[in-house]
Order: sequence, then structure tokens, then C-alpha cells
Amino acid sequence: MAEVKLQATKRSEVGKGPARRARSEGKVPGVVYGHGMEPQPIVVDRREFLTALNTDAGLNVLLDLDLDGRSTLALTKELQRDPVRGTVLHADFIAVSRTEKVEVEVPLHLVGEAQGAKEGGVLQQPLATLHVRCTVTDVPESIDADISDLAIGDALRVEQLSASGGYEILNDPETVVASVSAPISEEELEAMEAEAGIEGEPEVEGEASEETDEAEGGEEASDADGEGSDAEQAE
Repeated sequence: MAEVKLQATKRSEVGKGPARRARSEGKVPGVVYGHGMEPQPIVVDRREFLTALNTDAGLNVLLDLDLDGRSTLALTKELQRDPVRGTVLHADFIAVSRTEKVEVEVPLHLVGEAQGAKEGGVLQQPLATLHVRCTVTDVPESIDADISDLAIGDALRVEQLSASGGYEILNDPETVVASVSAPISEEELEAMEAEAGIEGEPEVEGEASEETDEAEGGEEASDADGEGSDAEQAE
């Protein structure tokens, strides 16, 4: 598992004002707690912190917080983001030890090409992450699921995944990881749209008739104008 050293500094002031000032200085305010320690408000460098998270491990990266000269192993428990810009506003860190077991979400990657998809089936992945338990040093960056043998109508379930590597998968064994369904016919698609209340734009007969009448009326008027012109020329 990836492990990154990150400089952290204790915060003597808390609240919106100090947190806003910290962010303006390129810092991310946060708090670290766990293992019997009192919650400690801290700040970390924004660039260094985001760089640490920008690995395959993501939030599961093991952080070695250098907190005023004291090393504290921690995991990022939660991030608060700006709802509009998506920037990190605050981070919660939980202190851990190398021997204790933790429960984390690990990305699930599908590998291979499903046979059913080659034959025109539709591949679906209802599960994007797996909930696992393991020591902090055994947290996998991701878990691969081979879908090469999936035919149309087949499904791969959690119980079929290999849990090697020192971790235990906690999801319901019957949960579907990936499946290949038959392609949807045009008739089935129309039935689904009708059931969902989605309809195509119907042709309004009245409008079509009016447009036809206007067109015909225009032609008749043109003919009449032409006849009138001929009569006038005759005179």
C-alpha cells in the first residue's frame, strides 16, 4: 500500500474565520483523532495533500503525518468539498497503527472483455467499490474482477472473487459485481419509454392540415393573381 509523509501543523484557532484564512494561505484545515487521542485541529499543505491523494490508492493512501516532530499514521476519513467548485474545504484524519485492521472502500476494476459483450450483449457494472477489512498496510489499491468468461445472461458475484492479499471482502456474497444482458430490441425500448411516460413528438394533424390548407390557399391565390394579370394585359 502507498505510504506518503505529510507535514502537519497544530491549529491554535478554530472556526470559520481561521479556517478561511488557512485556505487563503494554501492550507487545508482538518482534525486528526483516534487511538485515544483528543481530537487535534491541524492544517496541511493543500498541494502536498492533494498530491498524496492523487495516487491509485486515493483516500486509502496511508499518511505519515509529521505533527510537530511526532509521527502519526493516519487515513483520510472524510473530505468536505465546496459544493460548486469541488475544492477541499476540510479533512478528517483517523489515527491508525500498522497492526490494526480497518474497514475501507476499495475501487473495483473489471479486467478482460466479456464474451457476451463481443456478441452484442450489454455489460453492466452495478458495483464500483468493495468494502474490505484488513490491516492498514494490506489495503489494496484496487481489486480486479476478470469478466472474460461472462456470456449473455451471466453475472459475476462477490463470492466468485478471489480475496487473496490479506484482505476480507465484507459485501454480501450474492451481490452482483458485473453482468451481461441481452441487447434491447426496438420493441422493448419503445415499451420501456411508454412505461416511463416518454413519448415521441406526435404529429399534430390539425397543424399539418392548416399548413396544407395554407399551402393550397397560397397556390390558389397565386393562380388567381396570375389570371387577373392576364385579364389586365388583355384589356
